[in-house]
Amino acid sequence: MDKDGKNRVSRRDFLKGSVAGMATAAIAATAVAVPGVSEAGEKLPHDCRKWSWEAPMKAIPENQIKKTVKTDVVIIGAGLAGLSAAVSAAENGADVQIVEKNATWAARGGHITAFNSKVQKSLGIQNDYRQIIRDWIAWAQGRVDEKLLWTFAHKSGACMDWAVDISKKYGLEVTMWEGYYKGPDYTEYPVTHIFYEEGADLSYVYGNSKGIGNVTLVPAMEKEAKSKGVAINYNTPAVQLIKGSDGKIKGLIAGKKGKYTKFLAKSVIIATGDYASNDEMKECYSPFSLKADAQIYFPNKCNTGDGHIMAMQIGGDMQRQGPHAAVIHLEAGAASYGFLHVNALGKRFKNEDVNTQSKSCTKELEPGGIAYTIYDKHWADQVKYQVDNNLGGGLFYGQMWQPWGKGWNKEVEIMTQEAHIKDGKVLVANSVEELAQKINVPVQNLKATISRYNELCRMQNDLDYGKRKQLLTPVIDPPFYAGKLYSTLLTMCGGLRTDSSLLVLDEKGQPIDGLYVVGSAQGEFFANDYPTICPGIGHGRCLTFGRMAGILAAGKDPDRIIPSLDV
Repeated sequence: MDKDGKNRVSRRDFLKGSVAGMATAAIAATAVAVPGVSEAGEKLPHDCRKWSWEAPMKAIPENQIKKTVKTDVVIIGAGLAGLSAAVSAAENGADVQIVEKNATWAARGGHITAFNSKVQKSLGIQNDYRQIIRDWIAWAQGRVDEKLLWTFAHKSGACMDWAVDISKKYGLEVTMWEGYYKGPDYTEYPVTHIFYEEGADLSYVYGNSKGIGNVTLVPAMEKEAKSKGVAINYNTPAVQLIKGSDGKIKGLIAGKKGKYTKFLAKSVIIATGDYASNDEMKECYSPFSLKADAQIYFPNKCNTGDGHIMAMQIGGDMQRQGPHAAVIHLEAGAASYGFLHVNALGKRFKNEDVNTQSKSCTKELEPGGIAYTIYDKHWADQVKYQVDNNLGGGLFYGQMWQPWGKGWNKEVEIMTQEAHIKDGKVLVANSVEELAQKINVPVQNLKATISRYNELCRMQNDLDYGKRKQLLTPVIDPPFYAGKLYSTLLTMCGGLRTDSSLLVLDEKGQPIDGLYVVGSAQGEFFANDYPTICPGIGHGRCLTFGRMAGILAAGKDPDRIIPSLDV
């Protein structure tokens, strides 16, 4: 306690010994010096700030280039977007080279949004897609390119059908995710596809899964690309784009200093992912994202904004709508569900009837950015009732790989909680007093908070924060549980300006001929916050726009090749 008798908890204390804490420490230890601070440590006026990517680009000397490769299309990045583009371009007659700085392809997660696919139709799923787009635009406060959103709406279903057909060649199955959030205000829609190997266990105990998600789809795409003659250059980082005096892209230089390869191409597709591992870019475009407790990406820390920076160095412009959206979920901590949430003072601070993105962001505004979810022995039955009766759900409430028609798996969730207890993410006590001591919050505050919450539950009327009565479950019977909530930065969603042509735009809004951008490096698609109304929309745009960009780079018309589905 402090000298004034108040029990204070620092973020450092809260994260000590946790995975999230180690991640946060690692980020802090490797953070770059942010321009805008003088050598004397004085803050400079914002309009005097210079970012590192604003420095003039130094051309790579010809004597350092040891090899030249001529091709039609060169793609930077071997993730879902890059490989989708590669397969698509090769299908349409282009000679394709991929450069990838890592030793293998990149894949994470596995939720993929598409509208009106054959999979959805086969399961009888119907959505008001026009309303989804309206909700999406409202979430971004109109700061998006609506034509780009509508292009996705019309093309995503057919692009998903294309991916499904490819995946079946390699023994994959597809289903829809049933664990989406079903509340009235933060409603998510059943648009999320999951790829998995035949016979894979979709239970996902404690985050451990095998044969599910993009780790199955991306290697299938890699095999398909290779079967069509695509050359993949791993351990070959892209370094510099080549732009001719006529303003057209001529290719790029990739590799390592002293032994670079020049790739001469008619088109370059940037599919390098986001910039969540670049603290300077986050400081510039989305300072709030720096508050996250942890960061998760695979391959680890490779998302450093390389494509964004290379494009800006030859005249490309970043989207101007700010702040850039960040995907911040409760990935590294305990499941939150819809139970009572308290802060480091042991006090309730929100309506818990929201999605994981909203919880993560709200939590950061509390003292020390600290929060817990509090519940009692009846928790598992309560969550199952809520999810199976369409009262709640979503990530870290519904289950990650909950397949369509199977319901919430109580046994698996109990096993996951046991693992969380073992590693300290969930704390257990036989009394409220003991629980308060374990989570280091003032005992009287927590007792008063739980007493008030139980009163609201008995009344079935949340006078304090307005939570739906169906989710008001009391905290009465021991054992009592407190789950630590960790905000986890997954992806930065801001990127290079583009339009439905998928070409990078310059500062005057004019397209740079031959330079395309797809996936998380692409801008104009999100603003302010990540809209979880379509779980997997980030991967959805990788697939959809990746395929479209491949067709465009090959000199063909996507409208003639990809059906525009009715929405």
